[in-house]
Amino acid sequence: MARFQYTVLSHSYPGQEEEFIRWYTEQHLPDVVRMPGVVSARLFRMDFQRVYDLDAPQWTLMTLYELEGEHPEPIIDALKAASGSAVMPSCDALDKSGMIQAAGHLIAALDKAEVS
Repeated sequence: MARFQYTVLSHSYPGQEEEFIRWYTEQHLPDVVRMPGVVSARLFRMDFQRVYDLDAPQWTLMTLYELEGEHPEPIIDALKAASGSAVMPSCDALDKSGMIQAAGHLIAALDKAEVS
């Protein structure tokens, strides 16, 4: 089976970031990891972002999921179908405007120690 990295850039409504982060860490990440095809989930607070030539929102969180399957789209579609249901309750603090979702597979990797 192939492995994919699935990245989500998101943010909360103003003044609701702590509620959003609490929901994300205590509810959402465990719900997502229980879904078939999801191997792991890691949540990061955004420290830097630069967007060229777009009127983009200021995302506050970046989530990296590792997926395993033949293709990422069916796994992501299942996540979307479950979102907001009893299996994966949503959060009113989540502002989906400008949310970015992207998935890809590794085609090259290099560690600093490998460069002479």
